[in-house]
Amino acid sequence: MKLSLLTYQMARSWELAKIIDVAKAGGFAGIEFRVAAGHRHGVELDATAAQRRAIRNQVQDAYLAVAALGTGSRFDTPDARQRQDVVEQTKRYIELAAEVGSGRIRVFGNDMPKGEAAPDRAEVLRYVGEALHELGLFAEPFGVDVLLEMHGQFNYWGFARKAVEYAAHARVGLVYNCDRRDLVGGSVAATYSEVASFVRHVHMHHLTDGFPYAELFRLLVRDGYTGYLSSEVEQEVPSPEEYLHLYAMLCQAWGTLAAQDSR
Repeated sequence: MKLSLLTYQMARSWELAKIIDVAKAGGFAGIEFRVAAGHRHGVELDATAAQRRAIRNQVQDAYLAVAALGTGSRFDTPDARQRQDVVEQTKRYIELAAEVGSGRIRVFGNDMPKGEAAPDRAEVLRYVGEALHELGLFAEPFGVDVLLEMHGQFNYWGFARKAVEYAAHARVGLVYNCDRRDLVGGSVAATYSEVASFVRHVHMHHLTDGFPYAELFRLLVRDGYTGYLSSEVEQEVPSPEEYLHLYAMLCQAWGTLAAQDSR
């Protein structure tokens, strides 16, 4: 497993050079760039070929990787023409990902349409899956994965997994989004087991928000997960209470590692 610095929200105002410096100093292995969100890193569709090459080279020269591009692409609208417009734009992000050296992009379901005229949920899952399938076909020669984030109503494993199953393409998988809604009896194991075979990227949040990260790490290690875990945290200074909580968690983790190394 490798840790990735996600520019949303903490680093949204940082230039690329600062993002790289902070990632390098903090022991991160990669950077996930949120695109089309007003960030200052420059990883956007309007970047020229030379700029894309320079971004890739700057990241590589720091011995880092572009872990992912986080798009805002959503395929939940019942309007087929609007969905296709989103699909076509997402293809441009696949090209961008390949040119800056990323092997994956993030997309969304994201919610079930509402109202009396809204399609049945099974139909929504089908057309989201069809959009993912088309993108998987397009992404294959670029070597890029198209990953549906478990987010919004699609955070429910039943929706997220079914859409990926409908897609039925090797380049389509899931971003597991650490969410307390996944807990059953305080454990994430039941939910994680339903989607584990499709998980290719992970979004983490505040380590003190009540999500059992230690348990998830054990599950990921058990399953041989070798991908990235991205730091999706808000831009705020921890309180003294949170700082002490984090301090204790890190000390406990180091103690566990030391005990394992001594065996």
